[in-house]
Amino acid sequence: MAAPFKKKCKVLLEKDCEFAMGVRAGRVLELRPEGYLVFWEEWTDPETGECHESTGGVISYDAIVTENNYGNLTILRRPLAKPFDPKRIRRVERLPAEIARQRFKKQYVLAIQEMIDDGDLELIRDDFCDKIIDIVAKGKGRYDKYLAALEIREGKRGGAKARKSKKEVERSVEFHQGFKCGQTMWKWYWQWRTDGEDGLFDKYRNCGKHRHHNDATDAFIVRALNTLWDEERPTVKAFVESVQSLLDAENERRERLPVPTAKMKWVGYDYILSLIKEHAPLDHKIRKKGWDKTYKDLHTLGVGVETSRALQRVEIDEYTVDLFVLMESTGLFDHLPESIKQILQLDGRARRVTLSAALDVHTRCFLALQIVPEGIENPLSHTLEMIYTDKNPIADASGAKFRWPMSGAPETIVLDRGPAYITDEAYDILASLGITNLGAPAGKPWLKPFIERVFRTIHRDLLLRFSGRAFSNVVEREDNDPAARATLTLEAFLMWLVRWTVDAYHTRKHAGLGMSPRQAWGRAIKECEPRSLSSDEMREAFGIRGRRKLSSSGLRVCHIDYQADELMKKYLDSNATHFDFLRWDGDIGTISVRSDDGPWTTVPAKDEKWIGTTDTDLRVWLQERAESDDEERIARRDFLNEANKESARLKQLMGLISLPKTPAELQKDVERFMRHADTAERRHKAGPPRELLADLESDDEVEAETHSRESTFEGGELDQVQDAFYEDSME
Repeated sequence: MAAPFKKKCKVLLEKDCEFAMGVRAGRVLELRPEGYLVFWEEWTDPETGECHESTGGVISYDAIVTENNYGNLTILRRPLAKPFDPKRIRRVERLPAEIARQRFKKQYVLAIQEMIDDGDLELIRDDFCDKIIDIVAKGKGRYDKYLAALEIREGKRGGAKARKSKKEVERSVEFHQGFKCGQTMWKWYWQWRTDGEDGLFDKYRNCGKHRHHNDATDAFIVRALNTLWDEERPTVKAFVESVQSLLDAENERRERLPVPTAKMKWVGYDYILSLIKEHAPLDHKIRKKGWDKTYKDLHTLGVGVETSRALQRVEIDEYTVDLFVLMESTGLFDHLPESIKQILQLDGRARRVTLSAALDVHTRCFLALQIVPEGIENPLSHTLEMIYTDKNPIADASGAKFRWPMSGAPETIVLDRGPAYITDEAYDILASLGITNLGAPAGKPWLKPFIERVFRTIHRDLLLRFSGRAFSNVVEREDNDPAARATLTLEAFLMWLVRWTVDAYHTRKHAGLGMSPRQAWGRAIKECEPRSLSSDEMREAFGIRGRRKLSSSGLRVCHIDYQADELMKKYLDSNATHFDFLRWDGDIGTISVRSDDGPWTTVPAKDEKWIGTTDTDLRVWLQERAESDDEERIARRDFLNEANKESARLKQLMGLISLPKTPAELQKDVERFMRHADTAERRHKAGPPRELLADLESDDEVEAETHSRESTFEGGELDQVQDAFYEDSME
């Protein structure tokens, strides 16, 4: 834990924490008032190759915060977290198909353990083989039940249930194939007994990556391609044809040898294209498109609960308020997307809202308090994220007098066994954050009494002051219609809720503390400063995963371009075009990026103005940018119309715009362009070809014909023929 210091600063590291800043790795030996005492390991400068020896020194708290904002801080190991084997794949790096396969195998292992506990199966491999049918039947039943539970808990989008395609439904049960052997079940069981749930992961990610050609074939094709590069921008099809020709000739040569050798396998278009992208992607793009185009292009029992520091024990629960609220769309929600507004059900009706709250037992302070819309996926994740984040901007926006600085990393969280808190996703988040999960059984509220008591305080101290109260039973309600008496909008309810939390609840003397929760928090952080998480850890736990295409401007995510040297290198010297990313709304200055299922890399925003900002800042910027002035728009419209009109008038005066042609003139141009065309239709109408001298007749007939022609073209008729000739001639 952090040491008590008077200076207020953000503490990201603790004693024995191992971290890295760029290529330098270090370990925190001690926390001092002036900063961290760090032991730096030896490191090599990647640019100069210079090797630096290990050393020790003090680095200030502000320097660590700055490096974290720029994405240069990486947490290698936390002392309170379970040590991680570097040879294993981290859970955040697992593919969705791998996790689905591991959970499928988990249901079979649990079925085996249940049969062993019931005495239906002996812990002998031969008994596993003899009773494989019972094992498969029981495991399949558990897995089908698991899938049915997932279907029921599946999130909804805008009030409508998201439908799965036929291919996705088949995908969830395709793991049944090939797992009906007793030895396989024996192996799964002991992997689970030895390594826990991580032992059920296998090498499923390597499926489909088998090489169809050996190294000799690849080397032959690469040598052939190296002789085909030129400046004529050849197509891939031309490369394929040339390589296949050389491959055919080489196989024929091997067949004619005194001792024939094995032939090389035939290659196709896709394989040659993959080799081109693998060995010379940039060179291929330059020669194909040119340089300019390429360049652009976790149960507690006992007499009571004792805590010694803040965030040692946190209780989380949900509460449906006894007050009807008008779900109206006001100015507070203008910056939200339409999909979020639909989830909030802003249709003007009066409804009761559900609150999700997190309470620190040691100081009785609210660490999180927010509404939970119906159908939202994994509400625990949003509540946990609010525990870690700074809530002072929320208090300032509501007009509260005091601030809301209660935040940090909790050590133990107490939850009930509600359907929203027993999901695999909730357990994964708690495990990744190193939080101990104490699950309280349903129907036993005394196991988490502090959060239950504070909900009663909300009802008696805040909700009773407004109209629209929902009574607990019919006798109390009588003829009252709470929905019709609702006067508080959702925006006003949220504002009064925040103000009550900060200015009324946190400032009221608590009988169990002997002081107000705000005073208790101030004393607790003086004794032991709460620990925070780095931006990388927050992204891994609460980040939004997506996929984007890399361009010359970097990776654009939510209107922001992210770019780093490693990303530019992959763009120029790799065939990867689409990258997976993790983005956390609490810090949009950096994101985590990976390609080809590789490790995650932190990439900062290209523009420094986004470093250290949040998603709220981005939405405000977008809203301000979207505003337009009608007078400016009209002025530009009138200018364009008047300029175009004056330009057309001047061009007509100068004769630069030709007059439109009449239909007769257009038809005459069509006939002129058709006159001398030679087509099969015209040849057929002309008849078979005749010899050159076939039409010659006698001299008398020729002279008579000549005399007849001369008499025909007399007077003005000859001039008319000449005029027609010049008129029909092309320009």
